[in-house]
Amino acid sequence: MLRRLSGAGLVAIIVIAAFLIVTAAESFRFAPDPAADSVFIARAQHVAAPGLKVSISALGPEESRRSFGAPLASHGIQPIWLAIENDTDEEMFYRPIATDHDYFSPYEVSFRTHGFFSFAANNERDAFFLARQIPGKIPPRSRITGFVYSQLDAGIKATKVWITGKDRNQTFDFTLEVPGPAFLGGKTRLEDIYPGRVIPEVDLPTLRTNLAKAPCCTENASATKRGDPLNLVVIESDAGLETPFIRQGWHLTQKLDAASMLETVRAFLFAAPYMTSPVSPLYLFGRREDLALQKARSTINERIHLRLWLAPEKIAGRRVWIGQVSRDIGVRLTDKAWNLTTHKIGPDVDFDRSYLLQDLLLSGFVERYGYVDGVGAATMQAPRTNLTGDPYFTDGQRLVIVLGSKAKPRIETQPSLWLDNVLPAP
Repeated sequence: MLRRLSGAGLVAIIVIAAFLIVTAAESFRFAPDPAADSVFIARAQHVAAPGLKVSISALGPEESRRSFGAPLASHGIQPIWLAIENDTDEEMFYRPIATDHDYFSPYEVSFRTHGFFSFAANNERDAFFLARQIPGKIPPRSRITGFVYSQLDAGIKATKVWITGKDRNQTFDFTLEVPGPAFLGGKTRLEDIYPGRVIPEVDLPTLRTNLAKAPCCTENASATKRGDPLNLVVIESDAGLETPFIRQGWHLTQKLDAASMLETVRAFLFAAPYMTSPVSPLYLFGRREDLALQKARSTINERIHLRLWLAPEKIAGRRVWIGQVSRDIGVRLTDKAWNLTTHKIGPDVDFDRSYLLQDLLLSGFVERYGYVDGVGAATMQAPRTNLTGDPYFTDGQRLVIVLGSKAKPRIETQPSLWLDNVLPAP
């Protein structure tokens, strides 16, 4: 029978067999190593309120692998480390459901890492994950520490801590750094993108004029062809740009490198999700996107994504991002990409623009929103095409969203952007 196997087939069998042997051997060995926990504890964020202090940190994939002795990230699990101090004379309670509505139980986490025949090691795992779960009760004048086993996020994790007591109902909001692969964006600075330039402060009429005059579409690297329409503008708050998106389930986008290429191929072959999948580069202001965010579906073939570029101007001290949002509805073959495939976008890009607005309104972070011309209309009967030949149609307007620093009730959001009191005076 071995003679009938091709060389590649024999290699595949050997690789699979070796993998199974290593996996079986690993299942008998449970060796967590919390020695390096000081790293994620040291970068913890801290917040205090009368009688309460909270410290919190989200673990990256390698940190959780070492600390817990298992590749938790590959199972979609991310431990969050917490320390809560109760400096009052009343008993308090920590409610983990606000930290992650779909958090895992310790036995659920442990079972995902069980070996088939390693009964002793499995019992160790059960006891270990249970012991590290943070308790819910916070006695008077005490400090509790431990972990919540949350759903996996990459790059940035937005979460809450909810503490209750007899006369206490306290919540704390956090946006946490998650160590891992390199992502587009991050700590993007105007000074780095426009070195040596004085970034002008503009008023609302000037901003509206500038946005209407901005290019209609993205471009290729040589600026010889037009791509997807620039149908979105976001004016960030002093709290930054990403938090409202992350809270609504958007994810950062990985840079295109060998590791992300390999993961893209794996996700494509197995129709698997890839929540931080790279995007193909598009260009504006002579450079590729400064930041990309996406909301992935159940497979890599479908997602909603947006690309953003920092504009060379500010309003009331706030940075202005211009970009495009569209929806990948499938994959098709092309000779214009390294992997000979490309995502096909949904042709109704206004639909995706509307989705983004509704999603951010649900976040409660939208102060104002409105529309400005600048994209140029394209009808369903006479659509334009992007760089890979996908048709799209639009009413030609750009959505402009002004973000606030804190979430507020959605009914307080004002739909008209171009009013004198949209933003505080600089």
